[in-house]
Amino acid sequence: MGIGQTIKKWRTSKGFGVHSPFAYDLITKVIGEHDAHYYAYAEIDSFCPRGRQVGLSENFAGFDYSIPEARLLFRLLCRFNPPTVLEVGQGHEVTYTILSRAIPKATRLRWIIDRPPVIPPDGTLFILVNCMRDLIVDPLRQLILKEMHRPDGMVVFVRGLHQRPSQRLWEQIYVGAPSGMDFTNGQIGIFCAFRGLPRQSFDFYF
Repeated sequence: MGIGQTIKKWRTSKGFGVHSPFAYDLITKVIGEHDAHYYAYAEIDSFCPRGRQVGLSENFAGFDYSIPEARLLFRLLCRFNPPTVLEVGQGHEVTYTILSRAIPKATRLRWIIDRPPVIPPDGTLFILVNCMRDLIVDPLRQLILKEMHRPDGMVVFVRGLHQRPSQRLWEQIYVGAPSGMDFTNGQIGIFCAFRGLPRQSFDFYF
């Protein structure tokens, strides 16, 4: 990455040059928020590898979650307060704790096998892509492109973009979405589809 791109990403991470009120608010108050200390941070941190104080196994506790990533997911859920969450891939204690503390009353759906669950038509839909299999990429992409026209909008949080299935999904969303905003740091992808949002992309530091 050249110095120009580095400076641009840094400026975007601070909200400079971001003209969309929605994007500016999300970048400065949610994605880039590092000063506030949320009530569930200590508990969430304890399940992440670098902060864990309890003796859970790596697989059970979520060995690949970093503390900043777990906190970001928590802040996003608090910001959008979705009534329905679709978790793609096997969950673990980090995910369970984040969902329980951020949106305790939300309906939680899981998609592990090939057939997607039935999704309620009302309310904001939050799709958490925890881990991907190649077999799910195409049907999940179709679902996302269909649900992006929901009256109350949709948010997609894709983890592990360095892994090929997640990378494929993200690329297909990036190319195929006719509207909506995406935010990425190369490891995490956030796609927001709400009425009136134009098609824009933002790279940020996280």
